[in-house]
Amino acid sequence: MAFRRLFRRIANPVVRRVLRSPLHRLLSARLLLLAYRGRRTGRRYELPLLYARDGGGVLLVALTPDGHGWWRNVRGREVELLVAGRTLTARAELAADAEAARAAFARALPWSRPVLRRAPRAVFVRATPSE
Repeated sequence: MAFRRLFRRIANPVVRRVLRSPLHRLLSARLLLLAYRGRRTGRRYELPLLYARDGGGVLLVALTPDGHGWWRNVRGREVELLVAGRTLTARAELAADAEAARAAFARALPWSRPVLRRAPRAVFVRATPSE
């Protein structure tokens, strides 16, 4: 667990920088940058996340929901997404049917199936662009 935390602490700033740069195409097919405000602190957080396009929106996944609280902070709130070099505002909600969301995610990103199988308690968030 400590190794994962250390890896994220080192890798996330690098990934954020790449996603904001003209080189975003290296990562933006699979990763987006989620920006949100903390519920209690109001502090702004930015987090690179794995995503899959789903209809007009995107599906985000927390593979280890106990270790990450971002999904609690974004549910029912407006978030900012940096997807493929474009910034958009979206409304984030927990996926109503987790199994349907899991299946949609696996269809969109077939290589993610083994990862999703190892994460039976994964939480899915659907972000729909605001009009």
